[in-house]
Amino acid sequence: MTKAKKTTRDIQREETYQRVFNTAIEEFCRVGVEKARIDTICEVAGVAKGTFFFHFPTKDHVLLERQRRISEAMAARMEAELSSVRSVKGFLTRLANIVLEEHEAVGNLELVRKITAAIVRKGGAANLGIGATSFGRTLTSQVERLQKGGYLRSDIEAAQLADCLRLSLFGFLVNPQPSFSHVRPTVGLLVDLLSTALERQP
Repeated sequence: MTKAKKTTRDIQREETYQRVFNTAIEEFCRVGVEKARIDTICEVAGVAKGTFFFHFPTKDHVLLERQRRISEAMAARMEAELSSVRSVKGFLTRLANIVLEEHEAVGNLELVRKITAAIVRKGGAANLGIGATSFGRTLTSQVERLQKGGYLRSDIEAAQLADCLRLSLFGFLVNPQPSFSHVRPTVGLLVDLLSTALERQP
């Protein structure tokens, strides 16, 4: 099926959406989500207040869009970096690095916590499951691959195990740590413990 060609209006709408989004994220990083004013975001982005609300009904919708992009970036990296990994330790180490690095790209750990809180507030049970995001679906398929290859214990359902890994890693991101450098050593310990527990025994 041929994709419809974008009109000038479509392109302008996308450019405005991106400009408003980028400006909002920058303002969230600068003053925090609670203190960020829609008026300021609109002034810097050069749009009317109604334009902001047309694209993002609330600040939470900006945060949810940021998380969607994080999820897609992590999924793409997992496909590229994990598909050839054969050891449980190697898989978990790279997975942890992908999760931490893509969240570090947000700008600061406090904003990551705000994004996570928005997911819980706005997501609802149906949107919080392992299959609801690109990251969750890709993680599940990678777990299945390791199980079928005989590297990862197979007595746990792939989706359940993937969800356990997801919640374990993301839990460290919402923990009250001052920076990502404080999170990494604990995540490293988690990787060591999980590697021992999940490796398929001969």
